[in-house]
Amino acid sequence: MFYGFSHTEIWLIGTLLFILRYVLVAGVFFYLFYVLKKTRFSKFKIQEHFPLKKQIKREVLYSLLTFLIYGSSLLLFVFWVENGYTKSYNNLQEYGLAYFVASILLMVFIHDTYFYWTHRLIHHSKFFKHIHKVHHSFTSPTPWAAFAFHPWEALISLGFIPIILFVIPHHQWALVVFITFLTLYNVLIHLGFSIPKLQKMKLFNTPDAHDYHHLKSKKNYGLYFTFWDRLMGTYQGA
Repeated sequence: MFYGFSHTEIWLIGTLLFILRYVLVAGVFFYLFYVLKKTRFSKFKIQEHFPLKKQIKREVLYSLLTFLIYGSSLLLFVFWVENGYTKSYNNLQEYGLAYFVASILLMVFIHDTYFYWTHRLIHHSKFFKHIHKVHHSFTSPTPWAAFAFHPWEALISLGFIPIILFVIPHHQWALVVFITFLTLYNVLIHLGFSIPKLQKMKLFNTPDAHDYHHLKSKKNYGLYFTFWDRLMGTYQGA
């Protein structure tokens, strides 16, 4: 996807694409729930108070820092791909459409496992105040908080990408779809508003469950699903 570009251009293009996707997804949710339909949806607000502008500004600034780190990581990832070190392929017919879809689902399930265990790790007392405390400073998060990480947490969150690159045969657009879904779902669970229909889907993580995590810290570590939380006894229904 970045063949023919200089390192500076790869960093710039990658960073801008990360930021653009974040602004579009988080911006749509924020505008809909916090501005356009704020009064109509207020009964679904999980925590009664609305965050101050100061908090939202911090959420955005930390997220932008995260995307600067993500953009820089592309230099290494592109190097691996260009030199044939990865399982990436360009011809969709090589594995077929069914595998294309299956590979995305596999990325989601494996990422949920990676997220759960690294998330629990950075909640350990030796790491929390140095790494994860920044994200938990947003006790009543908005969609803009989805990627509001300390730089060390941003790097940890990137650790799953080499697993995809080196282990899972994947088309480059499958990776794009996965990262877009990751962005969408991460923004969704930081919404700050309850979604009744999603609440009925017991296996999926919800804004209610993740809001409780931001408020209480020791429960609901999952990203997409509640599987690991239920298995390990860390699930708390909201």
